[in-house]
Amino acid sequence: MASSSSSTSRSTPLWLHCAVPAACLATTYLLYGSKTKLLTWVYDRVAKSGRNPLPGKAYLTGNFAPVDDELFSEDLPVVEGKLPPGLDGCYVRAGPNPFFKPVAGYHWFDGDGMLHAVRIRNGRVSYCNRYVDTERLRQERAAGRPLFPRLGDLVGQRGLTLMLLNRIAQALGVVRIQHGSGTANTALVYHSGRLLALNEGDLPYGVRVGCSGLIETLGRLRFSKAWSKSFTAHPKIDPVNGELLFIGYRFDANPYVSAGVMDEYGNLVRHWGVELPYPVMMHDLAVTEHYVVLLHLPLCFDPQAMVKDRTVPFKLRTDLPSRIGLLRREQPSCPAGGAEVTWLELPGPGAMAFHVATAWEDAAGDVKVFACQMDELNMDLDAADFAKEAAHLTEYTLSPSAGTASLRRLSQVAGDFPVVHPGKATRSAKWAWMATLEPSGSVPSFTGIAKLDLTPNKPGKDACVSRITYPPGCFGGEAVFVPRASTLADPRAAKRCSEDDGWLMVYVYDTNADVSYMNLYDARTMSAKPVTSVRMPRRVPYGFHGTWVSEYQMKAQVMWV
Repeated sequence: MASSSSSTSRSTPLWLHCAVPAACLATTYLLYGSKTKLLTWVYDRVAKSGRNPLPGKAYLTGNFAPVDDELFSEDLPVVEGKLPPGLDGCYVRAGPNPFFKPVAGYHWFDGDGMLHAVRIRNGRVSYCNRYVDTERLRQERAAGRPLFPRLGDLVGQRGLTLMLLNRIAQALGVVRIQHGSGTANTALVYHSGRLLALNEGDLPYGVRVGCSGLIETLGRLRFSKAWSKSFTAHPKIDPVNGELLFIGYRFDANPYVSAGVMDEYGNLVRHWGVELPYPVMMHDLAVTEHYVVLLHLPLCFDPQAMVKDRTVPFKLRTDLPSRIGLLRREQPSCPAGGAEVTWLELPGPGAMAFHVATAWEDAAGDVKVFACQMDELNMDLDAADFAKEAAHLTEYTLSPSAGTASLRRLSQVAGDFPVVHPGKATRSAKWAWMATLEPSGSVPSFTGIAKLDLTPNKPGKDACVSRITYPPGCFGGEAVFVPRASTLADPRAAKRCSEDDGWLMVYVYDTNADVSYMNLYDARTMSAKPVTSVRMPRRVPYGFHGTWVSEYQMKAQVMWV
């Protein structure tokens, strides 16, 4: 036996003993070094499998289609009317604009954040569009392709597989989420000298608009380490004390939602964790003088429905109640949870409201919330029925003393993207404006602007008092309200301005001519004839939310985040 073993050992070349483990190490090294290519190859094959045609194509065509360059253009032509005197500042609107062509499915919420800005100064107008330079976009640009999971791909059984592949990609370092993975594609807010681009899946990104109108990304918000959650796309500014109030939500563990307050200098001063019986997509919040108002509406993360119904993993559970929570703003911080919240349940089946117009407390101590409620909702936009899913302005009345809640629809006009005078946020307001929706289309088509009276009306009386309807073939989106008082140098004249004295600023796209305009409408008279119409140097795709940055705010911008 010994002789045989010795003979075998002598017959095996020494190089082979070294070559086999070396080959294994080399193969492992090559595979690990190619991990990005391997994982993305698998992701693409899985994402392209199954449903055909792939979802979301309608949101990559027409004026939903992305633009493929970044422009800066000065001295834009005013083609109708004239610019109001004193209207100096910048109108900025966010929207999705995928940098890379989607490899498979697409959802309108997926695109990388792009800002479209119109700068007005001394009677001259310029335009600039720029991507928000997010951590997500930087990683994908470096890789030369999409890396992060997209809602449009998370459909059916393959959606679960793609979620698993994303976990593997994170574990192997193919994608890095330590510094965020959001798109900054949803909305903007100006606070404490910073213009913030927002998406509820991440912290905000600071951007800066230069004097000429050029946009630059300053970076991801360097926020208190005490806040490690996401940050809503719809924070609220209290016009009385300058505080910014916000929420963030999660699906993996309680507290499923947290709320916070930044003082007028941008410091996190209060922070609460709120336990929920189940997590939901909490897209918006409301704020009154004494309360943060939490909308626990049953748009739930539902992987089982994703597989069973072969749809995206979010489902409106109408069998669950719509609850609204009142969290007092002055209560002490409790980041780990345990915040005291008064929960009130709305009557009827569960519903969804993506956007709140405003909220306040009345003389009786009841809380009034005005939101655009949808009684039905399909987050798979290809399967959406906009006639059934159209939102309508609805009033919620919450009585914390009686422990009751009620609701009533204020208007039969279908619409969304509501706005109010910024000086009336958190306090009583009379007027709101919203983008009106054509409910018969296969994609959301906003055909004008409605003006709504929020004061008590007789039962059966519609709150819509007037409407602007765009010309045939023209469509817009959210209209930002700019108070005339903010443009007046004389404080006495500014004080005499009524709540609705101002302009509605909106991008309008003419499908007949393939041209976009930045239009200003008189918010008081609601004349369909624009006060000003500026022709854009390029098509401006449909997007989400915007803001007006006044000249004073432009000059007060800081250079850090």
